[in-house]
Amino acid sequence: MSQSYQNLASDQICKVQNDKKLISFHDRLRAALPGSYAQIHAKGEFSENNHKVHSLIGVSIQDYSNGTGDRNIITRFHLSPEQVQFFLTRLTAGFQEYEWSISKIFGEPDQYGYSTAQQFSISRHARASDGREMKNPWRIQIINGRGIKVQNRNGGSYMQSGSFQMDKSAFIQLTDMDLYLLLKRVDAYVTEWERCIAPPLISNGKEMLANQQAQRQQMQRQPYPYAA
Repeated sequence: MSQSYQNLASDQICKVQNDKKLISFHDRLRAALPGSYAQIHAKGEFSENNHKVHSLIGVSIQDYSNGTGDRNIITRFHLSPEQVQFFLTRLTAGFQEYEWSISKIFGEPDQYGYSTAQQFSISRHARASDGREMKNPWRIQIINGRGIKVQNRNGGSYMQSGSFQMDKSAFIQLTDMDLYLLLKRVDAYVTEWERCIAPPLISNGKEMLANQQAQRQQMQRQPYPYAA
């Protein structure tokens, strides 16, 4: 017997959809370990399946203007919760013009030396190039593709200039109200997630820290053995 829709769990926080496109935000938040309790959010201090764990918000844009199934273009990107919250401050501050973009490259290179690469951009322009007032001034675009990963001296990585190859791209135009609905709901969810996660995490972390401090003090009180 098939499970009813009401009983299916989903990590989707919110979405905005029209007859051609959809943008949705998803819960990819992860808690820090007790040893890093003050961070609350995981910041790559531990790994799972050979990947560093980060607390993130997933963003997906679907473009089904050319049809569904194989014609449905789906692109994905992960933002930090702080980045999403920062976009909300730009919206509530009333910025008429705004642009921001970021790119990521990760994973092991394929046989041709290319790794998974993603680009995200968000912008607001009050008027079009011909001077018309924009009804949907916000534009969010996600591009998924591949690039050549280069290691830097600090152990991190970046994408080699000019190496990006696009696999698929999707964008959506949004009104101020559309974007406010999305960002506000994500912000509210992050706040409630922190309220749920923080109490036991902080309690366990502080207990671990207190035990470590007690052990160090005990070792410092022990007398040093005299040489024979």
